[in-house]
Amino acid sequence: MKLKYCALVAVAVFFSFLHFGLAAFADDSGKKQKGSQRMISSGEFLSGNFAELFKNKEYPKALAAIDALAAKYPDDPLVLRYRGFTLEKLGRGKEAITLYKQILLRHPEYAPVRIFLSRAYLGAGEREKAAAELRIVIQGRASPEYRNWAQAQLNRLRLGVKKVGRRVKKKPYLLGKMGIAYDSNPLLVPDDKDLVSTKKKAGVDYSLSIDLGYPYILEKDFRLDALYISQQKWHDRGTNAIDFTSQGFAVDAKKRKLFGGRAVIFGGRYDCRVSFLRSRFLSVINRFLLGADTSFWKKTRTHFYTRLSVLEYNKDGTDPSRSSRDGFRGGIGVTQYFYSSDFKSFFFLKPEFNFNQPEGDNFIRRGVLGRIGAHTPIKFLRDTDFDISTGYDWGEYPEFSSLSLLDSEGRIDKRLDNYVALTRHLKPDIAWRTFYRFIKSDNNNGFFKRTRHIAGMEMIFSL
Repeated sequence: MKLKYCALVAVAVFFSFLHFGLAAFADDSGKKQKGSQRMISSGEFLSGNFAELFKNKEYPKALAAIDALAAKYPDDPLVLRYRGFTLEKLGRGKEAITLYKQILLRHPEYAPVRIFLSRAYLGAGEREKAAAELRIVIQGRASPEYRNWAQAQLNRLRLGVKKVGRRVKKKPYLLGKMGIAYDSNPLLVPDDKDLVSTKKKAGVDYSLSIDLGYPYILEKDFRLDALYISQQKWHDRGTNAIDFTSQGFAVDAKKRKLFGGRAVIFGGRYDCRVSFLRSRFLSVINRFLLGADTSFWKKTRTHFYTRLSVLEYNKDGTDPSRSSRDGFRGGIGVTQYFYSSDFKSFFFLKPEFNFNQPEGDNFIRRGVLGRIGAHTPIKFLRDTDFDISTGYDWGEYPEFSSLSLLDSEGRIDKRLDNYVALTRHLKPDIAWRTFYRFIKSDNNNGFFKRTRHIAGMEMIFSL
């Protein structure tokens, strides 16, 4: 789906641009001969008609005023830059891009023009070109203010934060995923006869998940979405039709803040899900998530997160003091991304500490999770991405005891989870993914040992 960006900028942003532009002009002018008549003074620029007309959004008159200044100062990058900015306001983005490029031919080190050109590219939907201009500023000889400003804008691009104006229309959206997968050893309910039978348990899963959202608040640095969330899974008869469904709602918020020139995206989400197994009530789960995204180094992104779930299940089992799963489940972790120079490929590391604190002793858990992976486009396959990752999950149940009394040793779970996928992007809002997943889990007393091979394909779509 083609991204649309609003060209309107608040008066405060205009004066910020103006302030930095004049500062950069002052720096450049120090290298030129003093008293040059080909460069406008800051006093003349601010006291002229253009600044007042632009402030009042009288863009046709502002263009005439800046044209008069351009005739007087034809080589002044400050004047030409704001002429391009005015053209953008009038919806003449292509002309603005051409003008910015002409300025850079004469003033290749003039950082403000590259930032303005990046904005113009972004307005035209050319995100890669916008990012390239920002990287030139960051890696060049611009002042620290401009480098920090360009880095903040690049962070916004990498984090998927859209610049939103007052005229952006709020409209509902849909995100979905549907697929089919073969499972060599599917999870079964405790009373299923397949658990004690010798027949093959392998089966096929059919899945569908839908998120229907609406941006209730959509501002420049804050967004609040309300969502309906649904997940459905059907199994073939090989697994005795162990169907699962989950319905619920969510509230998702994002807030952008600047700290010393560094952009940080804070996120918060609450969702509530009601789940059913074989059409019978299974559980109610209330989940809270908090996160923060920022960039500490060039070509990186860091995501901090914490999660907490409050679980309530239908039944507590035969011995609630030992088998009840009602309670809390949580974790805290960080994911570190390292990007290639074009930001199309990345490598990530994810460590996490997690816990379960239920009412039943047998499900009290302390554990750690580690995962590493990579994502990259495949050059010889157009519009196709490759993903690979591997993870290891270790968890200890300090008060576990076997209900069957066959083995009273404590339970320590170890799970290896490998994943590989190819994603083919047919359109901006639809893609096909083929994947394979290998899971091997065990614990120290021999229970719950299982190996699973899962392979399938899914369609990912948005409206």
